[in-house]
Amino acid sequence: MGKNNTACFKGYQLNQTSFSSEEQKILNRFFKKTITGLKDELITDFEFDITPEKWDLIKIPSGENYSCDCVGHQYRRDLKKSSHLTITNQQQLISAYLTTANLEPYPPVLDLKNKIIVIDEAHELQENFLEAHTKRFRLKDLKKVARQFLSLNRQANFNQMIKELNKKSDEIYSGRGTFQFENTQIAIFRSINEHLKEALAQARNDFNYSATNKLAKISEQLDTMLLTKVYKSWYEFDVTHDTYEICYAPKNFGENLNLFLKRLSSNNPLILLSGTFSANAGTRTAPKILAKNWYLTNQEFILNKYSSIFEWDKQIYGIGMDKFNPIKRNSHIINDANRHAFHIVYEIDVLAERIAGGILILTTSLELKDNIGKRLRNVSDKIGRTVLVQKKGESQNPITVDKFKKDKKSILVGSGSYYTGFSVPGTALQGLVITKLPFPVISNPLYTIKMDELNAEDSEGNAKQIEELKYFMMFIKLEQGIGRLIRTTEDYGTLVITDPRISTDPRIVDWFQGHNILLHTNYDEMKTFYMNWLNGVDIEGEEYVREELFKDGMKGKVWHT
Repeated sequence: MGKNNTACFKGYQLNQTSFSSEEQKILNRFFKKTITGLKDELITDFEFDITPEKWDLIKIPSGENYSCDCVGHQYRRDLKKSSHLTITNQQQLISAYLTTANLEPYPPVLDLKNKIIVIDEAHELQENFLEAHTKRFRLKDLKKVARQFLSLNRQANFNQMIKELNKKSDEIYSGRGTFQFENTQIAIFRSINEHLKEALAQARNDFNYSATNKLAKISEQLDTMLLTKVYKSWYEFDVTHDTYEICYAPKNFGENLNLFLKRLSSNNPLILLSGTFSANAGTRTAPKILAKNWYLTNQEFILNKYSSIFEWDKQIYGIGMDKFNPIKRNSHIINDANRHAFHIVYEIDVLAERIAGGILILTTSLELKDNIGKRLRNVSDKIGRTVLVQKKGESQNPITVDKFKKDKKSILVGSGSYYTGFSVPGTALQGLVITKLPFPVISNPLYTIKMDELNAEDSEGNAKQIEELKYFMMFIKLEQGIGRLIRTTEDYGTLVITDPRISTDPRIVDWFQGHNILLHTNYDEMKTFYMNWLNGVDIEGEEYVREELFKDGMKGKVWHT
């Protein structure tokens, strides 16, 4: 895992007084006995459910390479030692590639030559790759320089823009998100930068080194960000962590990704592994979709597509909505968190009466997650189930996941990270509720950059291609979400989707049919479905033949599976 997941004893020493005496006892024991220094170890083995804000005080800061003799730093140094097998995350892989490609003076954590590289969950690689290429600078740093060096008129324009950004930020329930900068805001940044350059020239003439350093750094960042033909810029905020940043990334995302894949595969067999690569594509169309999405030609990769070992038509009892359902009759309800949550909780109550196992509710917004969680907790005694809700500002929490697995009839409400990497086989997860189809939001930087690429092609079919991109990204996330319910060939359960588009949008109807998921409008046949499983259902998934995996030459090619 990366630095952000590893604790630093020096950081703890500097911020020790920010922790209660009880928390200090736990952390003192942790730093004496920890094996890895990882956050997960602190949470699971030392039972400290540390908040994101307090973890920030003791984690190894990203972008810094200072020496420390604590276990966390030693654990990371040990990663560089030779080994037969290295298991890491995508961010570390990309970081090692960039360190090597940019000829950094320090060695990368990972050796990327003469290895077999397998990238699992490869559908997430593009987003992680974009994040690694994103540059950021804090709005507060620009504010300080603006107060000191801008004229009153320019300060007024700048302050007005900040008010507008704050107003938009306040409208976001979660307190975190992204906004694309408008042309008027870019013009204000350009005007600010011109004035700062004048101030920088004057500071240099006056040999004012302190002012020169401040201005040079900010001006260089603004210079780069304002190369609008080269960089895409946006505003990113997190109110909880008091983080407000100006972000920018290269627009030639596709070229950079293509180069990354080619360089890695020139020295190593490179396998991209994902169960949701082609989303809604059959065998015939999958190569074309993959080539377009990954900026490759058909000759640059080998596609091996395997039949699923699961049979969703036998393992999933799907529930859509009948024509009398309020959400189907008034589809706008899904955009009203209160009304939508009310109807979802009713569906969960009905489902909880009919199944014995645990229920996972996946939402696409934190507002809906909290709304559903609050309503369910109010009726938890009535439905006789423990209700667990993803905490604000956290991703998957090992303690919460462990409680859900052990209870076997609890209800967990989550968003974001619970769509992927969440594995609870067996009856501990027997019901899944997807509250809304996970279409990408317009402010998503990856989605926006890909849209810009399509618009730059100046083709008459751009609108159609952008629409296809939107559905493509949604189907990948939807399939990941449904995959939380069925983890093995022995799993079975009920899938409830409370979004009217599953029966009104032809593309979505076709997708469910293509994935052999029959959506019922009632629970009439569910008893028979579960009785069949109690009596034994045979899943006849094909077994993989290992000898077949390497029958084709792989050198110099990306291998999709």
